[in-house]
Amino acid sequence: MAAPDLLRDTLREVLYGPDGLTGLFSGPGERGLLHTVHTLTFGAVQARPALARRVLALRHHLELTAARLSDPHALLEDSNDPATWTPTDAAAWRAELVALARAGQALYDALYLPLPPEALREAHGAVVLAAREAAVLGVLNADHNGVSSR
Repeated sequence: MAAPDLLRDTLREVLYGPDGLTGLFSGPGERGLLHTVHTLTFGAVQARPALARRVLALRHHLELTAARLSDPHALLEDSNDPATWTPTDAAAWRAELVALARAGQALYDALYLPLPPEALREAHGAVVLAAREAAVLGVLNADHNGVSSR
C-alpha cells in the first residue's frame, strides 16, 4: 500500500473509528475523534474550556496542514487563539465541531494530491497528532463525566 493510501486509511480510522474489529489506533468498539468530540456538550466545554481549546488547536493544525499540502506557503485564516478561545454559546460550539469535521475532510482530500516526501511527512505528523488528541479528548471527557477511562 502506498504512503498516501495508508495515510488516508489511517486518517479515516482516526476520524471515524476502525472499519473492522480493530485498527492501528483504535480498539474494538471505538468510534473515532469526531464521535468523541460530538459527545462534548456545550456545558462540558463551559465547565472545562481546555477541551474546546484543544479542539480548536487541532482544527487549526488539520486546516493548516491541508492547506500547506497544496500550497507550502499557505497561512491559517482563523485568528482565534486556542490558548484563550471558548465558544460563546451552543451554536458556536456546534459550528466548531462542523469546522473540525471539514478540516479532517480537507486533509483527507489533500492526501489525493501528488505529494513530495516532505509533504507526506507533514501529513503523517498531522494524522498522528489527530490520533493523540482523539485519545486525550476521550480520556478528558470520560473523566469529566465520571466514567473510568481504564
